[in-house]
This record gives sequence, C-alpha cells and structure tokens, in this order.
Amino acid sequence: MKVERLDHIHIYVKDHEKAVKRFEQLLGVEFEILTEEVGQQGIDLKDAYSTIGIDILQALSPEHPIAKAIERSGEGLTGGVSFKVPDIEVGIAHFQSKGMTLLGRIEMGGIKEAWFHPKDAHNVLIELCEYDAENALEASRQKQP
Repeated sequence: MKVERLDHIHIYVKDHEKAVKRFEQLLGVEFEILTEEVGQQGIDLKDAYSTIGIDILQALSPEHPIAKAIERSGEGLTGGVSFKVPDIEVGIAHFQSKGMTLLGRIEMGGIKEAWFHPKDAHNVLIELCEYDAENALEASRQKQP
C-alpha cells in the first residue's frame, strides 16, 4: 500500500462555534461549516473543514463515538489523522492484514473514507481517504456519479 500524504487532522470539540472561531483567528483560514449524518452511527454531528486540512467535529449526542472519545480523553487531537491513498480498497485490505480493526466507512461527494480503531495504533485513530480533487473539502463537494 502507498500513502500519498498526510491529508487532514480531526479535532474533537465540545463547542463547535467557539473552536471554529478560535482556529480561524489563530490561523487566518476559513472553515466550511457542514452538518452531516455519519454512516452507521446515524447520529448528527457538526463538522467544519478548512482547505489546509483541519477538520473540527462536535457530536450532537452524548452517545456519539466523538462524545465518548472526548469524555475519555478530552478535547483536541483525539480524533486522529487521515492519510490520502490512491485506492481505499487496497488500503483497507492492507490495514486489516496488519491487524487493524475497521470501524466504519463513508462516501460523501467525491471522497471515500475508512476509519480504524485507535487501540490498534497506539491510541491513534487512523482514517484513510481516497479522492480525485485538489483537497478533501473540494472532493466532498463533488456530486456522486
């Protein structure tokens, strides 16, 4: 399997608006605000993404895996990292062959993502993503075929 690059990081927060405003002030970037329903969890969350690769997430339910991660570890880089790969199916198969547990996957616009359990990678949630666009935000805006 080939990793093309570190694509983006996930920051889990309790107050989405406050975090977005703070990172916009600190970094001089704008975030696109999204509210989406995530795959198998079926529970809404708030999502803001910047073109420089920061993804800020807030769960809207205490039962959401993000809320539980914040409860265990606090806010911050609890969310893990995302790596861009040329073929997500090859990446998933490779990770599973190395003992990584697949937590879930989603397709949104022109991006495919798969998440792996932090317990299998020194408490780091790893996400693989595949897309054909300038960045993950642009890919998520593409219409699915």
